[in-house]
Amino acid sequence: MQDRILDGRYRLGRQLGAGGSGTVWEALDLRLERQVAVKVVGTVTVGRDPRARERFEREAKLLASLSSPFIVTVHDVGEARFDGDPDSVLYLVMERLPGRSLDQLLAEERALPPLGEVARWGEHICRALAVAHESGVVHRDLKPANVMVGPDGLARVLDFGIAAVLAESTDHARLTSTGVVVGTPAYMSPEQIEGGAVGLGSDLYSAGCVLYALVTGRPPFHGTSLYQLLRQQMESAPRTPGELRPGLPREWDELILAMLAKRPGDRPGGAAEVADRLREMSVFAARLPPAPLAATLAYQPTRVDSRPDPRAVVLASCPRPDGGRLPLATGQRMRLADVLPGANAFTVGLDWRAPEGMDADASALVVGADGRVLSDEHFVFYNNPEPAGVALRLAADGPEAMFWVKPVALRPGAARVVFALSIHDAEARGQELSAVRLLHARLVDPGSGEELLCFGFPAGPPGASGVTFGELVREDDGWWFGAVSRPYTGGLAGIAEAHGVAVS
Repeated sequence: MQDRILDGRYRLGRQLGAGGSGTVWEALDLRLERQVAVKVVGTVTVGRDPRARERFEREAKLLASLSSPFIVTVHDVGEARFDGDPDSVLYLVMERLPGRSLDQLLAEERALPPLGEVARWGEHICRALAVAHESGVVHRDLKPANVMVGPDGLARVLDFGIAAVLAESTDHARLTSTGVVVGTPAYMSPEQIEGGAVGLGSDLYSAGCVLYALVTGRPPFHGTSLYQLLRQQMESAPRTPGELRPGLPREWDELILAMLAKRPGDRPGGAAEVADRLREMSVFAARLPPAPLAATLAYQPTRVDSRPDPRAVVLASCPRPDGGRLPLATGQRMRLADVLPGANAFTVGLDWRAPEGMDADASALVVGADGRVLSDEHFVFYNNPEPAGVALRLAADGPEAMFWVKPVALRPGAARVVFALSIHDAEARGQELSAVRLLHARLVDPGSGEELLCFGFPAGPPGASGVTFGELVREDDGWWFGAVSRPYTGGLAGIAEAHGVAVS
């Protein structure tokens, strides 16, 4: 892409950065003859949503209206197509900021930054958030990679609103018909992970994670797997920063831990309040020496990618009113060994809300790599609930269908365990799944009954009388839970025939 001209005006130079929200290029504005930075977001990233450009431009205009020395200035926004390329791109033109991002600074320095500088940068970040919050703008993806420190010592926040565009425009959003969360797990608030409302307090939590990393050399949580990291963010208390940086004044512990409170209402009252406290703390912190770098940081950019990536996450809101503990978006997967280490058996629950007069049935199929059942006995449903020697059984059939499964005991040829829902006598009754609400699949610890993760959507697919939703998949590194679905006609018989069951 280097040396290509975008929209007849911007000649792209070297690449400055990349992430799930796009790539950033140094560029020359041929009209005004000035250096700028151009963020390019492929339309594939935001899907084929015709409103993507409208939202992208809206966010850019809103960002351009935010007047602060601590927020990057936006010059231009648009959509264009490079010569010879079939797909267009959305682009955002910003001021070219010299300096380094906070993640580069931490990765390249041999010592942690002095507390005086941390307090100053933290104040700048919170001043930027305060201006944005006054306009109703929530960043949603604040992390060290999105904060630039210039030669003048000012910290400037990048990428306001980009996560919002992605959240509204990804294919995941259309497939699940629910809100999608796009973010970097090590800096995401608990309510963001759980798919709840993302308000101003979510940015304060992320800012607290950034301060924690600047003070200690690592984020507050760093689980060995994506699942463990997400659960830590939701449930675990971080170590006190002073434990990792001896001599840290107590007020630093108090402020950072307050920002990392699990409940938004327990966090400080606003970004301006935090900025004021950091300004006061900077006076005393200026006398303290820098500390050695405790650990190598490995910050990762936000990604929206169909490939499994343990460094980033795309999550959806649970369709159930009471919410799920860890809702997955369509296409998301989790390795069972990470979800519940050491377990060899799991329970998968399926539930739904069908209107009066409609009978719906749950089923499960053990299929090989060709997508066909290993035998008719590997089709588990109400007439075959506990087949011998299959390691899968229908343990309960209402109000929630519960399947007990022991993946390690399945036959070597088993590639997937597919879970399904169908309407009984759908054609005769003229019924379809679009009338069924709150379809929900969840993975449960059979020992404690604790829900580990879930997947679902608000209503069934139109024109279908059967649907698969949720599956266990065998990979080289073990079994995974996959949040996938597919509609079928013909009800239970249609699902069975599609997977090779002999239906009389």
